[in-house]
Amino acid sequence: MDTHDNDVTRTRPRWFGPAMIALVLLLVAVAGWTIRNLTAPDEVRAPTTSAASTAPSQEAAEAAIPQMGEDFAWDCQARLSTDTSSVADEAPEVLDWVAAGYNVVPSSPEFGGCERRDSGLRVGFAHSEAGALMAAATYAMALDPSVSEEAAKNVEVGIAEGPNRDRIEQKAQRIRDGVEEGDDGSASASTTLIGYSQDHYTDEAASYQLIYSLPSANGLTTKVAVQADVVWEDGDWKLDPASGTDLMTSDQYQGQPYVEWGPKS
Repeated sequence: MDTHDNDVTRTRPRWFGPAMIALVLLLVAVAGWTIRNLTAPDEVRAPTTSAASTAPSQEAAEAAIPQMGEDFAWDCQARLSTDTSSVADEAPEVLDWVAAGYNVVPSSPEFGGCERRDSGLRVGFAHSEAGALMAAATYAMALDPSVSEEAAKNVEVGIAEGPNRDRIEQKAQRIRDGVEEGDDGSASASTTLIGYSQDHYTDEAASYQLIYSLPSANGLTTKVAVQADVVWEDGDWKLDPASGTDLMTSDQYQGQPYVEWGPKS
């Protein structure tokens, strides 16, 4: 017998064979676990993401949508500002005063009016103090259903429902038919809005004194105060007629304090 071969064989411990088998089995198990993790779907590998963790991002996305949840008259109102700051002492910023009706009216991507009618009347205002003021200033100059058939359609979208609206609509029809004489608008065209005072505001109704300057007969200027009342109806601010067939009332300015605001301010 070759003693050299016996010496080599005896150098291996008796546990060597079982240990090698165990090591191979361990390596196979680790390899299988690794392959399973690498090929598993994302949701299986990362089960820690739950519905609760996605809730804050959904809430943040909803909060980023202005005026969400309101039942508006016009789709564009959903994009207007939700700023509820008071305008009683500080006027809202208006970058554009656009031609409408007999004069110019305020237009703002934040407060309205975001919807332009065929007649040129702008509607669609924010449900806020600034939106109510913008509506009042707009209706004071641009709402006249007697001037054309297009303007006649503004009665329902710009004037609050009630018997006064019916009377105004009937009078406007008579003027369009030539049965009754209407205002030529020259007085309104010569006025300039210089300020306002807010009499009261709630989410349902608001009242404003709009102060205008206009040239007088002696070559100087005078001031008038126009009373403009609006109500929130059917998802937008609408003019609440003064009485009968009068949309608004006006009087000589009596020196009351007002917030400066207008196309030249």
